[in-house]
Amino acid sequence: MSSLSARDEQTYSMGRSKADTGWSDIDKPRLFGIGTVMYSALTVALHPLTVAKIRRQTQTNVSSNSSSTFLSNVSQYYRGLGVVVSLAIPARIIYISTLEYSRELVHTNVRELI
Repeated sequence: MSSLSARDEQTYSMGRSKADTGWSDIDKPRLFGIGTVMYSALTVALHPLTVAKIRRQTQTNVSSNSSSTFLSNVSQYYRGLGVVVSLAIPARIIYISTLEYSRELVHTNVRELI
């Protein structure tokens, strides 16, 4: 039993390899859905560290007791997360779309030159 789907077998029979997958061959809802969820989870996980880093860099009076103030109010480190995620999701979709589309254009144009 073959592990390839009917579409994959048809693609390989047309002389294309898996590396030749184009923008039109990609399952865009799945790509954007999974990619957006993973990117948002990473943003949520790293947001408190980013806020702490920015606060530490802009702090004028560096105290030696910074570890106790770091954990004093955890919710303040998630302030502004909604704005960051709501702006990052469309930006990520535009970035992935542009990257994949330009990759296909470059691949097609280079193939014509060779």
